[in-house]
Amino acid sequence: MLVVVALAVSAAACGEASAPTTTVAELTTLAPVTTMPATANPPPLPSPVPPGLCESYAESVVTGTVSTADLNETSGIAASRHYPGVLWMHNDSGGGSLVYAVDRAGSYLGRFELDVPAFDWEDMAIGPGPDPGTDYLYLGDIGDNLHIRSSITIYRIAEPDPAAAGGTITAVTRYDLAYPNPGSDAEAMAVDPVTGDILIVTKPGSGGDALILRAAAADLATGTTTALQPVATFPLESGAFVTGADIDRSGAAIVFRGYNQVWLWARTDLDLTETFAAEPCRTPSTAEVQGEAIAFDPAGFSYYTVSEGTNPDINLVSSPLRPTG
Repeated sequence: MLVVVALAVSAAACGEASAPTTTVAELTTLAPVTTMPATANPPPLPSPVPPGLCESYAESVVTGTVSTADLNETSGIAASRHYPGVLWMHNDSGGGSLVYAVDRAGSYLGRFELDVPAFDWEDMAIGPGPDPGTDYLYLGDIGDNLHIRSSITIYRIAEPDPAAAGGTITAVTRYDLAYPNPGSDAEAMAVDPVTGDILIVTKPGSGGDALILRAAAADLATGTTTALQPVATFPLESGAFVTGADIDRSGAAIVFRGYNQVWLWARTDLDLTETFAAEPCRTPSTAEVQGEAIAFDPAGFSYYTVSEGTNPDINLVSSPLRPTG
C-alpha cells in the first residue's frame, strides 16, 4: 500500500554518426523567466479506465529489433502520436544529446541532436506544451548515480518530423528542477497529459521506497530552479527499483516499470495523491537484460518496453481495451 507523504499542489495548480548536421529549428527568444501557461480552472478528469484493464493484458510479443548499434544503452522511449508507428528513443549517460527515431520493427529512421549538454538522460515522454496543437518531447536529464548534482534538468522540444532527421535542434526549452533531498537519483519520468505536470520517481541507491515527486506545470519556468514537491512514497520489495514511467494519452492510466516488474494505477483524482495511495496492479513484464524504458501506445493501453544493450528487442504488451472518453 502506498503512503501519501505530502501534497505538492492543489488541483487548481495543477542517420547514423555520419549524418550531416543541418538546423531544423531556430532558437526561440525567451524572456529571462518564461512559464508554462496556467489555466484558470482545473482540467476535467479523464474517463476511468475500462473495467478489467489489468486482467486484459496478453503476454509480450516482439515487434522488432533495434537495427542501429548507436542505440546501445536505451534508457527512454516514447511512442509518437502524430507520426504513426514511430518510436523515439535515447541512450543513457554518455550517449550524448541525441534523440533517435525507429519504427515498430526497429528499423532506424534517423536521429536529431539537441543543442544542449547531457549529463545523464534517463527517461523521456510525450506531453503537452504551449501550443495545444503540438506534441512535445520531454527529455529527462535526471540521473545522478554519484549523488553530486544540486539540480536536474528537463529539456522540452516540439516533436520533430522523423523525415527531417540528421539535423540539430536549437529550439530547446530548459527547466531546472531541485530534489527535496539533494543528490537523489532517478531513472523514471512521466508527463501528465491532463495537467502538464512532470512526475519523477527516485531510485534509492541502496533500494527501499521510491519517492514520487512533481513539478507542477504552473511552476515550470526557464531561468530559475523549480523545487520538486513530494506526492507519495512507493514501497518496493528488496532489490526492486523504478527504472521507467509513463502516462497513457488519455491520462487515465499510469505505469512504472522495474527491471522485471510493471505496476499500473487507474487514475482516480487530478493531483494523483489518491491514485498513488491505492495498490497498483501487476501487469506482464518481459524478461529483458536491463529494462529501463516503457511507453504506452498512443492508440490505447498497450505498452512498449525495451532494454539496454546492442540491438535490443522492442516488446509490446497488448490490451484490447481503449479509453472510453
